[in-house]
Amino acid sequence: MNELPSAWLKPSEALNRPLNRQVDDRIHGLTHVQVNRRLGFHVGNIGLLIGERAISELREWVTLCPIPNTAHWLMGIINLRGNLIPVFDLNLLLGLERTAEKKKRMLLILGQGEEAGGIVIDDLPIHIALTALDRLETIPPLPAAIKPFATVAYEKNGEVWFNFEHKGFFESLATRVAV
Repeated sequence: MNELPSAWLKPSEALNRPLNRQVDDRIHGLTHVQVNRRLGFHVGNIGLLIGERAISELREWVTLCPIPNTAHWLMGIINLRGNLIPVFDLNLLLGLERTAEKKKRMLLILGQGEEAGGIVIDDLPIHIALTALDRLETIPPLPAAIKPFATVAYEKNGEVWFNFEHKGFFESLATRVAV
């Protein structure tokens, strides 16, 4: 009977190993590397990552109910299953130009209930696989309004992605919407 190369697992070992998201160090010659899949979206040229446990929902564009005497970046509110959700245009808030062609304007709802907020996006979110090796030691510059809520950055495939703490960000906007 042929012997398996030493780096390969025996079939019984492969079937009985625990299922996790770690790379087998006997195959790749590395210590265990945790791979985290995250959902990312763009606001202008800024890549933002939604937390692993964040509740999110992608919605078709709907008619918004505008709110008079509010900041121009607060587009209005929508009724989502009985909850009134504010919808923000972060490109306007952060003073960014839209970089993507408008393929299909959509709403990304982050959070639920009273803590939910909507963000106008011009392209679909994407799945990104990150490891600790992708984490940047220094945070690239960001607009002041979002900087306190994007304190960890990663580089993946030549693009920078920031963890986005949306709950605190939405709370910070609550005091700035009136004009």
